[in-house]
Amino acid sequence: MGKLIRLTFLSASSFVLYASALTVGNLHRSRHVSLNLNSCLKSFPTASTSAADIIDQEQDGIESTSISQFQNDYTIREPFYSELQVIASLVTSGFHPELDSNPILRPIRMLLELDRLQNNFPYPGDENRHLYLVCEAKKEKKVVGFCDVDARIPAKKKENPFSPFASTIYRPHPYFSDLTVDSNYRRKGIASALVEEGERRAKDMNCEEMFLGVASTNTVALDLYSNMGYEIIVPTGDILEFVKRQEGVRMLRRTLN
Repeated sequence: MGKLIRLTFLSASSFVLYASALTVGNLHRSRHVSLNLNSCLKSFPTASTSAADIIDQEQDGIESTSISQFQNDYTIREPFYSELQVIASLVTSGFHPELDSNPILRPIRMLLELDRLQNNFPYPGDENRHLYLVCEAKKEKKVVGFCDVDARIPAKKKENPFSPFASTIYRPHPYFSDLTVDSNYRRKGIASALVEEGERRAKDMNCEEMFLGVASTNTVALDLYSNMGYEIIVPTGDILEFVKRQEGVRMLRRTLN
Protein backbone atom coordinates (compact mmCIF):
# COMPACT_ATOMS: atom_id res chain seq x y z
CA MET A 1 0.00 0.00 0.00
CA GLY A 2 1.21 3.45 -0.69
CA LYS A 3 1.57 6.26 1.76
CA LEU A 4 0.23 9.68 0.97
CA ILE A 5 2.75 12.48 1.26
CA ARG A 6 1.15 15.79 2.16
CA LEU A 7 2.93 18.93 1.04
CA THR A 8 1.79 22.25 2.49
CA PHE A 9 2.77 25.64 1.06
CA LEU A 10 2.11 29.27 1.87
CA SER A 11 1.94 31.63 -1.11
CA ALA A 12 0.14 34.92 -1.73
CA SER A 13 -2.96 33.03 -0.69
CA SER A 14 -2.64 29.84 1.36
CA PHE A 15 -3.34 26.53 -0.28
CA VAL A 16 -2.62 22.89 0.44
CA LEU A 17 -1.39 20.42 -2.17
CA TYR A 18 -1.56 16.66 -2.02
CA ALA A 19 1.18 14.90 -4.00
CA SER A 20 0.88 11.56 -5.70
CA ALA A 21 0.98 8.45 -3.53
CA LEU A 22 4.49 7.05 -3.15
CA THR A 23 5.17 3.40 -2.42
CA VAL A 24 6.83 2.50 0.88
CA GLY A 25 9.81 1.17 -1.03
CA ASN A 26 10.27 4.58 -2.66
CA LEU A 27 9.89 6.73 0.42
CA HIS A 28 13.57 7.59 0.25
CA ARG A 29 12.61 9.71 -2.77
CA SER A 30 10.79 12.11 -0.44
CA ARG A 31 14.13 13.41 0.80
CA HIS A 32 15.20 13.97 -2.80
CA VAL A 33 11.88 15.67 -3.51
CA SER A 34 12.37 17.98 -0.53
CA LEU A 35 15.75 19.08 -1.80
CA ASN A 36 14.43 19.66 -5.30
CA LEU A 37 11.45 21.52 -3.93
CA ASN A 38 13.61 23.88 -1.89
CA SER A 39 15.64 24.61 -4.99
CA CYS A 40 12.45 25.08 -6.98
CA LEU A 41 10.97 27.53 -4.49
CA LYS A 42 14.14 29.61 -4.41
CA SER A 43 13.49 30.43 -8.06
CA PHE A 44 9.78 31.10 -7.49
CA PRO A 45 8.86 33.55 -10.25
CA THR A 46 7.16 36.74 -9.21
CA ALA A 47 5.49 39.13 -11.61
CA SER A 48 9.01 40.25 -12.47
CA THR A 49 9.82 37.02 -14.31
CA SER A 50 12.32 37.48 -17.13
CA ALA A 51 10.62 38.20 -20.42
CA ALA A 52 12.59 36.17 -22.88
CA ASP A 53 14.06 32.96 -21.51
CA ILE A 54 11.93 30.93 -23.91
CA ILE A 55 12.49 32.98 -27.04
CA ASP A 56 15.97 31.53 -27.52
CA GLN A 57 14.32 28.54 -29.16
CA GLU A 58 12.60 30.68 -31.79
CA GLN A 59 15.93 31.92 -33.17
CA ASP A 60 14.54 34.94 -34.99
CA GLY A 61 11.30 36.85 -34.93
CA ILE A 62 9.03 36.67 -37.94
CA GLU A 63 10.99 33.76 -39.46
CA SER A 64 9.50 32.60 -42.73
CA THR A 65 5.87 33.08 -41.69
CA SER A 66 4.18 35.84 -43.69
CA ILE A 67 2.00 38.37 -41.91
CA SER A 68 -1.10 37.30 -43.82
CA GLN A 69 -0.45 33.63 -43.09
CA PHE A 70 0.05 34.42 -39.43
CA GLN A 71 -3.23 36.33 -39.27
CA ASN A 72 -5.03 33.42 -40.91
CA ASP A 73 -3.63 30.93 -38.42
CA TYR A 74 -3.42 32.90 -35.16
CA THR A 75 -5.05 35.69 -33.24
CA ILE A 76 -3.64 37.73 -30.36
CA ARG A 77 -6.11 38.81 -27.71
CA GLU A 78 -6.58 39.27 -23.99
CA PRO A 79 -7.35 36.03 -22.13
CA PHE A 80 -10.36 35.10 -20.06
CA TYR A 81 -9.94 34.38 -16.37
CA SER A 82 -11.09 30.81 -17.05
CA GLU A 83 -8.04 30.30 -19.29
CA LEU A 84 -5.50 30.96 -16.54
CA GLN A 85 -5.07 27.28 -15.74
CA VAL A 86 -4.08 26.61 -19.35
CA ILE A 87 -1.72 29.59 -19.24
CA ALA A 88 -0.19 28.37 -15.97
CA SER A 89 0.57 25.03 -17.61
CA LEU A 90 2.08 26.83 -20.62
CA VAL A 91 4.27 29.03 -18.42
CA THR A 92 5.38 26.03 -16.35
CA SER A 93 6.49 24.11 -19.41
CA GLY A 94 8.09 27.20 -20.93
CA PHE A 95 10.16 28.31 -17.95
CA HIS A 96 10.61 24.96 -16.20
CA PRO A 97 10.81 22.27 -18.91
CA GLU A 98 12.96 20.16 -16.60
CA LEU A 99 9.81 19.49 -14.54
CA ASP A 100 7.72 18.13 -17.42
CA SER A 101 8.58 14.55 -16.50
CA ASN A 102 8.29 15.10 -12.75
CA PRO A 103 4.81 14.04 -11.58
CA ILE A 104 5.28 15.65 -8.16
CA LEU A 105 7.06 18.95 -8.68
CA ARG A 106 5.35 19.96 -11.92
CA PRO A 107 1.83 20.12 -10.43
CA ILE A 108 3.24 22.11 -7.51
CA ARG A 109 4.99 24.57 -9.79
CA MET A 110 1.89 24.87 -11.96
CA LEU A 111 -0.29 25.72 -8.95
CA LEU A 112 2.22 28.33 -7.83
CA GLU A 113 2.12 29.85 -11.31
CA LEU A 114 -1.68 29.74 -11.32
CA ASP A 115 -1.80 31.47 -7.94
CA ARG A 116 0.52 34.19 -9.24
CA LEU A 117 -1.44 34.67 -12.46
CA GLN A 118 -4.74 34.87 -10.59
CA ASN A 119 -3.37 37.41 -8.11
CA ASN A 120 -2.04 39.57 -10.95
CA PHE A 121 -4.98 39.18 -13.32
CA PRO A 122 -5.96 42.58 -14.77
CA TYR A 123 -9.16 43.46 -12.95
CA PRO A 124 -11.41 46.46 -13.71
CA GLY A 125 -9.37 49.58 -13.17
CA ASP A 126 -6.13 47.92 -14.26
CA GLU A 127 -7.02 47.45 -17.91
CA ASN A 128 -5.58 50.80 -18.95
CA ARG A 129 -2.23 50.10 -17.28
CA HIS A 130 -1.87 46.32 -17.19
CA LEU A 131 -2.85 43.44 -19.43
CA TYR A 132 -2.21 39.82 -20.30
CA LEU A 133 -1.98 38.79 -23.94
CA VAL A 134 -2.35 35.32 -25.44
CA CYS A 135 -1.85 33.94 -28.90
CA GLU A 136 -4.57 31.50 -29.94
CA ALA A 137 -4.20 28.96 -32.74
CA LYS A 138 -7.48 29.44 -34.60
CA LYS A 139 -7.84 25.96 -36.04
CA GLU A 140 -7.12 24.16 -32.77
CA LYS A 141 -8.77 26.86 -30.64
CA LYS A 142 -5.78 26.54 -28.35
CA VAL A 143 -3.74 29.09 -26.38
CA VAL A 144 -0.16 28.67 -27.61
CA GLY A 145 1.55 31.86 -26.42
CA PHE A 146 1.44 34.30 -23.53
CA CYS A 147 2.97 37.53 -22.23
CA ASP A 148 2.36 40.18 -19.57
CA VAL A 149 2.54 43.96 -20.11
CA ASP A 150 2.47 45.91 -16.86
CA ALA A 151 2.56 49.71 -16.84
CA ARG A 152 1.15 50.18 -13.35
CA ILE A 153 3.03 52.59 -11.13
CA PRO A 154 3.66 50.70 -7.89
CA ALA A 155 2.46 52.23 -4.65
CA LYS A 156 5.08 52.63 -1.99
CA LYS A 157 4.54 50.11 0.78
CA LYS A 158 6.52 48.24 3.37
CA GLU A 159 7.77 44.74 2.73
CA ASN A 160 6.24 41.85 4.63
CA PRO A 161 9.12 40.23 6.55
CA PHE A 162 6.98 37.22 7.44
CA SER A 163 6.09 36.13 3.91
CA PRO A 164 8.43 33.75 2.02
CA PHE A 165 7.28 35.15 -1.32
CA ALA A 166 5.82 38.63 -1.06
CA SER A 167 8.25 41.50 -1.31
CA THR A 168 8.06 44.97 -2.77
CA ILE A 169 10.10 45.32 -5.96
CA TYR A 170 9.98 48.65 -7.75
CA ARG A 171 10.59 47.46 -11.25
CA PRO A 172 10.58 49.72 -14.31
CA HIS A 173 7.35 50.24 -16.19
CA PRO A 174 5.96 49.38 -18.57
CA TYR A 175 7.54 45.98 -18.07
CA PHE A 176 7.21 43.13 -20.55
CA SER A 177 7.47 39.66 -19.01
CA ASP A 178 6.53 35.99 -19.04
CA LEU A 179 6.91 35.61 -22.80
CA THR A 180 6.13 31.95 -23.43
CA VAL A 181 5.38 29.92 -26.56
CA ASP A 182 4.14 26.32 -26.75
CA SER A 183 7.06 24.12 -27.84
CA ASN A 184 4.97 22.73 -30.71
CA TYR A 185 4.34 26.21 -32.13
CA ARG A 186 7.77 27.81 -32.09
CA ARG A 187 9.48 29.29 -35.15
CA LYS A 188 6.16 30.60 -36.40
CA GLY A 189 6.55 34.26 -35.42
CA ILE A 190 4.40 34.00 -32.30
CA ALA A 191 6.97 35.41 -29.89
CA SER A 192 7.70 38.38 -32.14
CA ALA A 193 3.99 39.01 -32.67
CA LEU A 194 3.38 39.05 -28.92
CA VAL A 195 6.25 41.49 -28.40
CA GLU A 196 4.96 43.79 -31.15
CA GLU A 197 1.38 43.69 -29.85
CA GLY A 198 2.65 44.35 -26.33
CA GLU A 199 4.51 47.39 -27.60
CA ARG A 200 1.41 48.62 -29.45
CA ARG A 201 -0.71 48.28 -26.33
CA ALA A 202 1.96 50.09 -24.28
CA LYS A 203 1.82 53.00 -26.73
CA ASP A 204 -1.95 53.02 -26.32
CA MET A 205 -1.25 53.53 -22.61
CA ASN A 206 0.78 56.62 -23.57
CA CYS A 207 4.04 54.89 -22.67
CA GLU A 208 7.14 56.09 -24.44
CA GLU A 209 9.40 53.11 -23.75
CA MET A 210 9.33 49.42 -22.86
CA PHE A 211 11.53 47.50 -20.42
CA LEU A 212 12.25 43.80 -20.17
CA GLY A 213 14.73 41.48 -18.50
CA VAL A 214 16.78 38.77 -20.19
CA ALA A 215 19.14 36.22 -18.67
CA SER A 216 22.69 37.34 -19.39
CA THR A 217 23.50 33.84 -20.69
CA ASN A 218 20.67 33.92 -23.22
CA THR A 219 22.71 35.34 -26.07
CA VAL A 220 20.18 34.42 -28.77
CA ALA A 221 17.39 36.30 -27.00
CA LEU A 222 19.71 39.27 -26.46
CA ASP A 223 20.51 39.29 -30.17
CA LEU A 224 16.83 39.01 -31.08
CA TYR A 225 15.80 41.93 -28.90
CA SER A 226 18.75 43.93 -30.15
CA ASN A 227 17.46 43.41 -33.69
CA MET A 228 14.05 44.64 -32.49
CA GLY A 229 15.58 47.87 -31.20
CA TYR A 230 16.16 47.03 -27.53
CA GLU A 231 19.34 48.20 -25.85
CA ILE A 232 21.03 47.00 -22.68
CA ILE A 233 20.95 49.76 -20.08
CA VAL A 234 23.03 50.49 -17.00
CA PRO A 235 20.47 50.33 -14.18
CA THR A 236 20.24 53.10 -11.61
CA GLY A 237 17.90 53.94 -8.74
CA ASP A 238 14.89 51.66 -8.36
CA ILE A 239 15.85 49.78 -11.53
CA LEU A 240 19.20 48.92 -9.96
CA GLU A 241 17.49 47.56 -6.86
CA PHE A 242 15.19 45.52 -9.08
CA VAL A 243 18.08 44.04 -11.10
CA LYS A 244 19.95 43.13 -7.92
CA ARG A 245 17.10 40.79 -7.03
CA GLN A 246 17.07 39.15 -10.45
CA GLU A 247 20.04 36.80 -10.57
CA GLY A 248 21.92 37.02 -13.86
CA VAL A 249 19.41 39.31 -15.58
CA ARG A 250 20.21 42.17 -17.92
CA MET A 251 17.77 45.04 -18.26
CA LEU A 252 16.82 46.15 -21.76
CA ARG A 253 14.87 49.16 -22.93
CA ARG A 254 13.38 50.30 -26.23
CA THR A 255 11.95 53.67 -27.15
CA LEU A 256 8.45 53.25 -28.57
CA ASN A 257 8.10 55.38 -31.68
